[in-house]
Formats: sequence, C-alpha cells, structure tokens
Amino acid sequence: MSNLIKSLLTIFLAVLISACQSTPKRPLVDAPTGAEIVTADQYSNQPFIELLQRFRNAEGALDYDAWSESNADLLALEQQVRLLAKISPDSHPEQFADRAAVRSYWVNTYNTLVIHAVLEYWPLDSVRDVKVSFSSHIIPGKGFFYDRPVVVGGEKTNLYDLEKKILRTQKDPRLHFALNCASSSCPVLQPWEWTDEQLEQAASDFINSPANVAVREMAVYLSKIFKWYKKDFGDDIHTYLLQYAQAPLKADLQQAQQAKFPVKYVDYDWDLNAQDNSHN
Repeated sequence: MSNLIKSLLTIFLAVLISACQSTPKRPLVDAPTGAEIVTADQYSNQPFIELLQRFRNAEGALDYDAWSESNADLLALEQQVRLLAKISPDSHPEQFADRAAVRSYWVNTYNTLVIHAVLEYWPLDSVRDVKVSFSSHIIPGKGFFYDRPVVVGGEKTNLYDLEKKILRTQKDPRLHFALNCASSSCPVLQPWEWTDEQLEQAASDFINSPANVAVREMAVYLSKIFKWYKKDFGDDIHTYLLQYAQAPLKADLQQAQQAKFPVKYVDYDWDLNAQDNSHN
C-alpha cells in the first residue's frame, strides 16, 4: 500500500472517529436534582415571558452567558419545559379557551424549547454546531433540529417536526415571523402572548427590515424564509409583502412588481442570536 493511500486512510479514520463523538450536553441545572423539580398542573406562558424580558435586549438578542450562570433562572426554564412536556392543547384542551390561546401556546413552546436546547449545549456559536449523531456531522443543523428529542403534551417529537405541526395546524403565515430558531436571521424574539395585533406587528417589523426585504439592483432581495415556505405566502409574494410594506419600501415593491424584477434570496445568518457579551 502506498504512503499516499495510508495517509488518506489515516485521515478518513480520524474524521470518522471525530464524527462519531457527539457534542457534550450538560444538565441544565445542578441542583435541585431532577426528581425534586416540581411543575404546576395549569399551563401559563408567564414564566417564559418573564425570563425573556430578563435576558433579551431591545434587538431580541439573548444574554446566554448570564442565563447559563443563574441557577434559579435555569431552574425556572427547566420547570417550564417539564410543564410543556405534560400539557398541550392536544392533551389538555380544557385549559385553552380559544384559538388565540392555542396559538400562543405553540409559538412560545417552540421558542422555549429552542432556548432550552441552546443552554444545554452552551457555549455555542450556532445551532448548526450541535452534533448528536454521525449524520449530524455531515448535515448542518440536523443534530439540533432533528436528532435531539423533545416532549410536548406527552408526545415525543423534535424541533423540526414541532415547527411543521404548528405551521400545518395553525395555517397562519404570520407565524413565520414569530417562531425563532436562535439565529441572527430569525425574526426578533419577543416576550409576547402572540395576539393578532402582535402577529401583525411582527410581520410588519420583519418585512420592513432591509435585512429581510429590499429592492436594489433591479431585483427583490428576500429572506430565505420566503423561499423555504414559499407556498405559505400565496401565488404572488409581492401582493403579500405589500400588505405590510411601508414607505419607501412599498413604492419600491410596486415598481418591482410592475417591472417584474427577479426575486433573489439573501444568505441566512445562522450565527447564534447572542448578545455581544455572550460567547461568539
């Protein structure tokens, strides 16, 4: 066997061994033990909303460093996650008075479980860096969204399938501006109940941000959210965007629609939505 082939085999084996090693996951709280963590029997968004208000800034970035160092706040998050594992609109429909309450549950549940996962693997540069299986070393994001199990209302799932369930059952394209995957290109993370008014605000904020929607160089540049979920926004994306566009974007979009400018999609920034003082 030639030296070149031996070297290539050595490199391949080293990569294979490395790929089989999973990213370590630490217990979210050191004390009390899991057996001593007590959760309520009545669902409420409030614990999660209060945690977000404590650790987010005006831009929606989180201070994961501070959160990871506060055992009391880690415990509060763990209690909320265990509550979600017991109660959902499917398992306890009597606890959800109307469609708005159900919608609020699903949005805040997804966002809670995403943050919980980040803190389990903290410090972290991107959710795509979580490696749980061999294939997650090859497919960016698979470890975080597919391989890592979560439990909601007694049902085992993962973040990818949970998001799809939410979008499928709620059938509201505005939810794309509420669900947050802990990345810089995601919609701003908000401590809200997700009323109709708040969803409208989220849609307007996202669409009127030049990072997500812009007309330049005779083309319409959009967030990849509009590509990945194209069918959710109707047959003509211009018509959807114009519902929320403000000046001068509205005039730019009208011109682009009339002139039939091509649509292009900007690269998605998967860097973690962490504050500057957090790990990067």
